[in-house]
Amino acid sequence: MRSLTSRRMTLAVGALVALVLALSGLLSPVPASAAGPDGSLTITLTSMTPALPTRDGTVTLTGQVSNSSAVAVQNLQAILWRSRDPLRTSEALTRALASQPDDPIGERLYQRDYQNIPSDKQRSLGPGQSTSFTLTTDVANLDLPRADGVYLFGVQVRGRTAADGQDRTLGRARTFLPLIDKPPAKPLRMTSVVLLTSRPSIIRPGLVSDEHLAGEVAPRGRLTALLDAAESKNLTFAVDPALLDELRILKAGYQVRTAEGGTIPGVGQAEATRWLEDFARVRAATDGYRLLYGSPDVAALVHDGQTGILTDAADASRVASVTSGLPLLVLPAAGTADRETVQAAEDLQPAALVLSDTTAAGLGPLLAGPGTAPIVSFTAAAFGPGPGPEPSGTAIQVQQRMLAETWVEASTAADGAAHGRVRLVTTAVQARGDDAGVAAPWIQRSTLTELLSDTPATWDQKFRYPAAAQAAELTPGQLSSLERLRASQQTYADLLVKPGAVGTDAAAAAARAASWTWRRADKARRSWLGPQQDVLDEILTRKISISSTPKVSTVAREGVEFPITIKNGLEASANDPDANAVNVRLQFTSDNSQRLSIKTIDAPEIAAGGTVTANAEVRARANGTVPVTAQLVTDSGRKVGQPFAIDVQVTQNGTTGWAIVILSGIVLLGSTSLRIRQVARDRARAASTAGDRSGDTPSGLSSAPPTVRPASSDSASGTLDV
Repeated sequence: MRSLTSRRMTLAVGALVALVLALSGLLSPVPASAAGPDGSLTITLTSMTPALPTRDGTVTLTGQVSNSSAVAVQNLQAILWRSRDPLRTSEALTRALASQPDDPIGERLYQRDYQNIPSDKQRSLGPGQSTSFTLTTDVANLDLPRADGVYLFGVQVRGRTAADGQDRTLGRARTFLPLIDKPPAKPLRMTSVVLLTSRPSIIRPGLVSDEHLAGEVAPRGRLTALLDAAESKNLTFAVDPALLDELRILKAGYQVRTAEGGTIPGVGQAEATRWLEDFARVRAATDGYRLLYGSPDVAALVHDGQTGILTDAADASRVASVTSGLPLLVLPAAGTADRETVQAAEDLQPAALVLSDTTAAGLGPLLAGPGTAPIVSFTAAAFGPGPGPEPSGTAIQVQQRMLAETWVEASTAADGAAHGRVRLVTTAVQARGDDAGVAAPWIQRSTLTELLSDTPATWDQKFRYPAAAQAAELTPGQLSSLERLRASQQTYADLLVKPGAVGTDAAAAAARAASWTWRRADKARRSWLGPQQDVLDEILTRKISISSTPKVSTVAREGVEFPITIKNGLEASANDPDANAVNVRLQFTSDNSQRLSIKTIDAPEIAAGGTVTANAEVRARANGTVPVTAQLVTDSGRKVGQPFAIDVQVTQNGTTGWAIVILSGIVLLGSTSLRIRQVARDRARAASTAGDRSGDTPSGLSSAPPTVRPASSDSASGTLDV
């Protein structure tokens, strides 16, 4: 009996101890399971406030939870999580960024730092359903070490995939939490440059290839977010003048070309108007620069030998009215370049070259260039994502990574002075996650102009341009079509009597066609470029034409002419009678120039819709038929129109001369015959006279010569004797 009572007491004490342990588990951090995430849920962090919490403050994490599995999940609970291991070096941050989502295991916080989701009464999500969470805790509850450092911080969502199953971690998200009591001795200087660029879409005034630009300037669009960021204090913008030109075309009203070749009304007119108005305000109040017109792929053009487009792009950006007063920045695609590319960029006389720190790696963001322009070396990984799992590139994770990296850089500088970094802001996520509102005590903000006022640092000037960078350039096919477009545009401008803005427009269009934004976007480029090339082909091969008879006969050696007509099929303008008038020459290429040639015709000016008929002068040297090709060319020798084939037949070339020769032969033969007959008569008469004197007939073997009398002066044989 006593033994039974003792056993019951032992069981009761054990149960009490187990209850206490269970309660203590609810009231203290619980190690997270070492098992990897199930993957049923996707967690997207949307904010962390404040970005730089203090030890005596609170921190709030918000986000979205989505059921990405094919089954319902139940008993859901979002719980704050953190690792207590401080990260104080670049190597430690790098390891954390590369770590698996459950490494380190860390600990969950179960006190009041959890939330049943979607609600206390409804804790399940069906496939594809989403909900949100908001978790707040005192920083003291995180129980982090007193030493300054960066810590992994986030959320785990626990639940079950079956009603009778066990709870487990179905999804998680992490970010960096800097906890800094004492800032570095000297701050790091941060220069942010907001890039205002976009892929070209204007085919011609009033017509675009697609509506992507209208979406980018919409209230939640990329360019709107970037322009909002550029308006912040101590930031710099760099704008592509081609973007402003395209938005002005949208502002004036436009059509969108469909895949079938038709058009539909554009929808971005009002948004383009608003954006341009906002830009004018930013332009007046913010540090700004202009980029090359169209943002051409500098490296690809240099390596393909088409550097003339770079000069055209620089000229076009210089004359653009809104940006003409801004200094020029040359930014190769992705900031990558070799020495040849850098030297070509130097020839454009920019205020600075902007290169990635993976291409130009030196001590500091401002480096001495090989010429007069300095190099601004930007941090390629400045907007890298936070630690996994995906999605890890949210605005808050990008921001927290930047704060963590800059603190480490400032606090670990060997000489106690951080040299600073430059960031290029190019996406809406980067713009919205920008830390303009975060007053990090170790960051000193400066504009690009302020940075350029410093003395550039010397370095080895070894430009790193790996094979992968060259492989990313515009393709040979894209560069070939670009060369063809530019040649067609130059021919068109050369053709016109009054090219006006055609030459300038052609240079701008070529710069757009060379834009680095076409990298890996060849299908969109063909949809944009194809209609432009088709219009030029129509003008240059069909609108200017030749008409004549295909067969011509001539009977003279020189001076024979035949008519040939040149037609200008370009449209006439009621406002300007000289518009679309052309200057051409008509050249003839003979298949046998030794036998026949035709003199080049310098045609007079031909008005739009008009014709000119000229006489082609033939020079023949022999009889027969010779094929000749007539070709129109501009004053500089560029071919226009279709070649026209003409067969020129010379049927009686030199008839008079041959008649004279034949007649001369007849006269010669006649005079010779008469001479022979006259000689024979004279000999016979001489023989008869000799016989009368001697009485004997001379023998045919006699050696005595016959006596020959001079010919009479009235005989024909006198003129043929010469």
